[in-house]
Amino acid sequence: MTIAECSSPEFRPVGMPMRNLSPFLLTNTTDLGLGGTNVMAYMIGQIWWEGGGGPHTVDNTLLSAIGWYNGNGTFNNAGTSFKVGLASVDTSNGPNGRPVNSTGTPTLDVAAVYTGGGGGVTNNAWNESVPTTGTKTIANGDLVAVCFYMATRGGSDNVQVRGISTNNAFNSAMPQVGIYNAGFSGQNLFTNCAIRASDGARGYFIGGQVSAASSSQTWNNTSGTKEYGNIIQLPYACKAYGAIYVAGVGAPFDLVLYSDPFGTPTAQASVSVDENTVFSSGTTSSAAMFTTGFGYSLAANTPYAIAMKPTSAGNMTLQYFSFGVAGHQTSVPCGDNGYAVSRNTGAFSAQNSQKDRFWLGLLVGGGDTGGGGGGAMIGC
Repeated sequence: MTIAECSSPEFRPVGMPMRNLSPFLLTNTTDLGLGGTNVMAYMIGQIWWEGGGGPHTVDNTLLSAIGWYNGNGTFNNAGTSFKVGLASVDTSNGPNGRPVNSTGTPTLDVAAVYTGGGGGVTNNAWNESVPTTGTKTIANGDLVAVCFYMATRGGSDNVQVRGISTNNAFNSAMPQVGIYNAGFSGQNLFTNCAIRASDGARGYFIGGQVSAASSSQTWNNTSGTKEYGNIIQLPYACKAYGAIYVAGVGAPFDLVLYSDPFGTPTAQASVSVDENTVFSSGTTSSAAMFTTGFGYSLAANTPYAIAMKPTSAGNMTLQYFSFGVAGHQTSVPCGDNGYAVSRNTGAFSAQNSQKDRFWLGLLVGGGDTGGGGGGAMIGC
């Protein structure tokens, strides 16, 4: 096997809970309130099916779903009719981008229909809406609109559709979030949704995000748990050169790459970071190159752990995302079979039934498809 490298340092971050081209997002979210008749929130982008396969079909067989987060809303009046569905994107009108519609009423190809007070919409939680009408087949790269439409509003009902703040992100034009309330307007938010086809395949917006919640873990070297990190398992062979993280740095710490994380963890690469050498005003993102094991070769389809370990009694605070379902780990670049783990000594164990993912990843370079005849630029 030969792993090819570029002349310049072409490193790719893997394992972080972000989509390609997305920024390092933390806890900034905004809920779009649907508190009126003929009011809609929508999210538009190109779909990527996990594994790159497709096309896949979302239908009314009760095996499909549209995942989204509902904030602290109200949905208890029988006079409220609310729909979650998929539509094509209008290429004749705009900007702002919008679904195919008639005066704000989306033309839904597939939809789940709810009546206020009848259940199906849960507050402050990730919701998996199961379509009961229609069918829509989507290929990789297809432009799709996910719509949240309040057809009629009873009483003071107000569904709260959550988006994620862009923080001056690189890609705020596509995918995009919008709202209709007597007119279309774009919102400075990232998409926060996912779809599941009837065959179980999961689809995500390219450049979008998927998150049910975000939080942080604070600890030091006197805590009962000494190390927190992520499992990373790549579908190709490559080399690990360093780590990238989003954390509050209040102490010196080590970043350690382990092989055999669920058996006998063995440190293969590491770097020690002095808190005095990094910007440490609140939560920051940074990268550190390994000083031992630099360019460690990762085998394909093999689990590794990248972990953060404080080396003094000063506190570290490491950010993490919690997904609505463990299957959404596939929304992370090269996130298949990866999730948050921790340990004191011995083997690592999963956190929160494999639904969590720390803002901690590897910087990798080179690549090989396994044929041994040369390398390829890495990608997932």
